[in-house]
Amino acid sequence: MRVVEAISDTNIGGAGILLLTRLKHSNRSRCRTVVLLPRGSELKSRLTDIGIATVEVNGCQDRSLDWSSILEFRRILQALKPDLVNCHGCLSCRIAAKWCGVPVSVYTRHCAYPLAKWQTNPLGRLLVGQAQQLLSHRMIAVADAAKENLTDMGVAPNRISVIINGVEGIPQKTVEERARIRQELRIPPSATVVGICARLEPCKGHRDFLRAAKLLLRRSDQYRFLIIGSGSLSQALKMLCDVDGLSPYVRFTGFADDVSPYYNIMDINVNCSVGTETSSLALSEGMSLGIPAVVSDYGGNPYMVRHGVNGLVYPTGRYDILAREIHRLASDERLYRQLSGGAYRRFLTE
Repeated sequence: MRVVEAISDTNIGGAGILLLTRLKHSNRSRCRTVVLLPRGSELKSRLTDIGIATVEVNGCQDRSLDWSSILEFRRILQALKPDLVNCHGCLSCRIAAKWCGVPVSVYTRHCAYPLAKWQTNPLGRLLVGQAQQLLSHRMIAVADAAKENLTDMGVAPNRISVIINGVEGIPQKTVEERARIRQELRIPPSATVVGICARLEPCKGHRDFLRAAKLLLRRSDQYRFLIIGSGSLSQALKMLCDVDGLSPYVRFTGFADDVSPYYNIMDINVNCSVGTETSSLALSEGMSLGIPAVVSDYGGNPYMVRHGVNGLVYPTGRYDILAREIHRLASDERLYRQLSGGAYRRFLTE
């Protein structure tokens, strides 16, 4: 079967990691896959490393709809003659697939965010819902929150399958290796490490993370904070740390090809999302090491983290409650063991 996957990401985010993981474990004897991606995307080398063919497109860079690239997608699809196209967003490719008459077109929705008013009024729901169903035979939502987004836009529920994001898990390092990583990051052996792994963009709530860090350091100077990832807010967040006196306690790692060293020294995993979140890969990766999480109640987070089972959930934007819950988890050894065990069991079973 000839399969085309289309993605518009230029960096490696959740959608890219999910695609890489699935293709790495796919049955190559049954499916011959080609990935269409923007020219210069960081995904290209990763896909090549696992033996997946790619075709670069001169457009659709971090944009779902790029009118100028529709003709190019059409030309590529006509040459490849796929049996199935799976578009990770990438509306331009969905339009081209419909134009070419590709037998099966699938749309995977990786996001969940508040919809505009015009998308949810009766006329908007009718137009958007019909357009989505016209362009896609089936849709995959990577969280119930993403499915709710689609049904709110007028898509029929029976056209949507919910498939939660999966990860391979993080390999566990030895006690000696963990001690060395802490030393390299200048983190004392006794410090409680609180981490967040996400793109440095407004929707991920890093400002709430740093506000909570400031409150926690008033309680104890034994906290250290890891910010894993890169993005448009990198310099602004570092300046905020300087202004608030947080710099000695916060470590910015930048984009990491391998996040396992950081997760191996992390005690508490945080997700502060305020704008879009589905089934967070960062939370799954943390669970694979038994790291309990404290997360906002935004989007798919309450599904990923069940309050009192594998972590704690706080109201979105309430960084004061975030700080309180982190401190409660860090200072209650019995609660920590309970939620750590719940996190690991959740990873193994779900």
